[in-house]
Parts: sequence; C-alpha cells; structure tokens
Amino acid sequence: MKWIRGLLGLVWKLYFLAVVFITLIILYPVYLILLNDEKYFHKGFRLIRIQAKIILFFVGVRKKVFGSIPNDASTNYLICPNHSSYLDILLLYASFPNYFIFLGKKELGNVPVFNIFFKKMNILVDRKNAMAAHQSLIKACERMEKGSNLVIFPEGTIPDSAPKLKAFKNGAFRISIQLNIPIIPVTFKDNYRLLEDSWKLSSKSKPGLSRIYIHEPVYPNVEGKSELLTLRQITKDRIASKLD
Repeated sequence: MKWIRGLLGLVWKLYFLAVVFITLIILYPVYLILLNDEKYFHKGFRLIRIQAKIILFFVGVRKKVFGSIPNDASTNYLICPNHSSYLDILLLYASFPNYFIFLGKKELGNVPVFNIFFKKMNILVDRKNAMAAHQSLIKACERMEKGSNLVIFPEGTIPDSAPKLKAFKNGAFRISIQLNIPIIPVTFKDNYRLLEDSWKLSSKSKPGLSRIYIHEPVYPNVEGKSELLTLRQITKDRIASKLD
C-alpha cells in the first residue's frame, strides 16, 4: 500500500512540475518585457500572483490564511517565513497582495527559464562569498528604502529536518535594525506534507490544504548585537509556535 501511495505522489509531483513549466512557458514572452524594466516590476508582480494562483488551483492546493500584514501604506515590511517546501514561494505570491521582492540563493539564477525572475526584479545572494553576500544585502536595503517589501527565508534553504527549523542566518535582522523596519514572521504549517523536497518514493507529495499563519510584527528597538540576537530569537519563536 505504501508503494502505491508513493507512486501516486510521484505522479502528482511530476504533474505539478508540468503545470509550473507550461504556465511559465506561456507567460514567458510577457515576463521578458515586464521583468526587465523596473518601471514594469509592479505589473510583473501582479502577473506572477495570477500565475501562482493558477498553478495552485490546477494542482489542488488550497490555502487558509490566519492573520494579515497591517494595512499601512506608509510602512514596508521584511517578511520572514519558515522554508519547508517549494510551495512556500507560490503561496507567498498567492497570499500577499502588496508588492515584494525576494532575496534568493545564487543557484536560482542558474535555472534555465526560471532565472527570468532573478535577473533584475529579485535579488540573488552568494552565501559562500562574504563580500558578494554583503553587496546583496546593500542592494536589498536600497530597494527597501524605495518602498519595496522584502522576503527572506532566514533558514537560507529547505532543511532536511523540516518542519523543524534550522538555525537562522543574521541577514534579515541586520536589515531590520539598519532600516528600522519591522519583521513579519510567517509560518507555513503544512507545506512539507504537501510537497516534500525529495524525489524518494517515500516522500510526501499530494494536494491538500496549506495553513498560513501571519504573526504580529516584530519591531527593532535598540542598537547593538544583543538586539540582533533578541530579534532573531523572537522571530524564530513566533514561527515555531505554529509548527508541529
């Protein structure tokens, strides 16, 4: 019975990838225009949201959102979710209507076709190169100062132990302190159950409900290393509070 469930899960995962690929190929000519000129980025963002919703609909993933980002047009936010599945990215776009950009790992820029999202609109970071990583954070700060919201997965990657959290990296919290910008912790409770980051027959892959918890903002208060550690721990505790 387990191998039948595993085989069905594998078929669904391949179907999921096919839906992503087909919708991306159809929209790619439009993305070439909207994502290569900063004046069109907001329109590109809206198109990405539409694509994300279409993909989730066709693969049978539903969402239920608890909480919301404060509706304050004068304040931008640094959004910090746990990272347990590639569904996280789609559900961020489907759930957050306000424009945001991603700080993603450098490897995403090497994926053919998909790298269109990281050529200009979003920001890549090379975590193995301290100087390059610092430059990416500077660029992220500049974009936030212009009014963009920013998404950073503080774990840096999908941990093998998901949903158990990995140690958080400091980049998001340095930006929060430097710009005095609040952090919005986000918990994806079910995504690792729906699309596990593995091709093993025993891996979890199925349609279903994704519960998303948007926590109260965490505000930076005082300067110094102790604040960074406190900010990081509060964010991690809030995310973990809704995980199994």
